[in-house]
Amino acid sequence: MHWVATLPAKSIQTFNDLAGLFLSQFAANRVKKLEVAHLFDIKQSRGESLKSYLARFNSATVRAFQKGLRAGPFSDALALRHSVNMEEIRIRAEKYIEVEEDQAERLEAERAYSRKDVARLA
Repeated sequence: MHWVATLPAKSIQTFNDLAGLFLSQFAANRVKKLEVAHLFDIKQSRGESLKSYLARFNSATVRAFQKGLRAGPFSDALALRHSVNMEEIRIRAEKYIEVEEDQAERLEAERAYSRKDVARLA
């Protein structure tokens, strides 16, 4: 907290004064919330290579996808092993989609079988 020592004497009269000075000093360090709308604001900088721009845009896309994903086995897997790009996420997601669809089919078959048993007993 060396910045406090650089403040002019008696410049802090209230907690609000301190809070305001603190925020103005460290506001740039705040982590910005990523919104999908921000993807539209990502522009290639003057002099930035296409490769660099694509990497930066791809990174933001991956973060936006992960932020919107519901908690579950796939989001857990992404948290444990970060994906580099959306293509990798798509490939990994296809495996989880197959499992989800298989489980849904099995559950429906079990329900249908149970309904037949109930109807037979009635």
